[in-house]
Amino acid sequence: MRVSTRLLALAALLAGTPLCARAVTVSPNALFIDSRTRSGVLTLYNPGSTAEEIEITFAFGYPRSDLAGAISVALADTAPAGEPSVLGFVRAFPRRLRLEPGQRQTVRILMQPPANLAEGEYWGRVLIHSRGGRPPVEQQQGGIRMQIDLETVIVGAVNYRNGTMRTGVHMDPARATVAARGDSVRVVADISRIGNAAYLGHMTFELVSADGKVLGTTDEDFAVYRALRKVESIAVPAGTSLAGATVRYRFTTERPDIDPESRLAAEPLTGTVPLSR
Repeated sequence: MRVSTRLLALAALLAGTPLCARAVTVSPNALFIDSRTRSGVLTLYNPGSTAEEIEITFAFGYPRSDLAGAISVALADTAPAGEPSVLGFVRAFPRRLRLEPGQRQTVRILMQPPANLAEGEYWGRVLIHSRGGRPPVEQQQGGIRMQIDLETVIVGAVNYRNGTMRTGVHMDPARATVAARGDSVRVVADISRIGNAAYLGHMTFELVSADGKVLGTTDEDFAVYRALRKVESIAVPAGTSLAGATVRYRFTTERPDIDPESRLAAEPLTGTVPLSR
């Protein structure tokens, strides 16, 4: 019996390094294509010692969060009604190729949108399927021997920008709660995007004492396509008094990992959150 399975390497839209999945690397991890050029280029490289059979497909999906703040990207072959999707007009050339050991190959991603496409940003994910180069894994269960073929799938973002882009974020009143043991502060922030394009930014939360001293910090890159809940924890140094302390936040679009030509700027969002127990 032969069974096929896949290893999925899901690249966050936020990362700037090439995507790696055992035998193949892909760069960049996110393409931002505008209505002037209508095309972008992915570079595939095989650093391994065996050839890889490559297939390029597309899916729809973007980062979403649950009530606990866990973020995931669910991929679908079709986009839900009302979602701005590239699936109807994105193409890859070539769509299939063989990548020999040490070979580098470019793949052009083309957009062929309808003439009446409304202004705004349209979203998708590009999937690079890599097969071969890894012999089937043999397993035996009872009297059945199975050969499992492995397929690696690398996932990156591909966004099409039609017309003038605007982005920004709004945050509902955040909550900052001191943990029962007093060793950390939990911050819950519900963030929604404004404008017509995804917000790709960097967030910083600082725990600040009553006299203005920074007691602890947490920061990370993030992306808001529609809405996102972020749950962060700031460590509190032992023996620290939190009387009068607050959490200070700052959201910016200062992202050195994103090409300046693709970066959408927005005014920083700043403020403070009182602590509660």
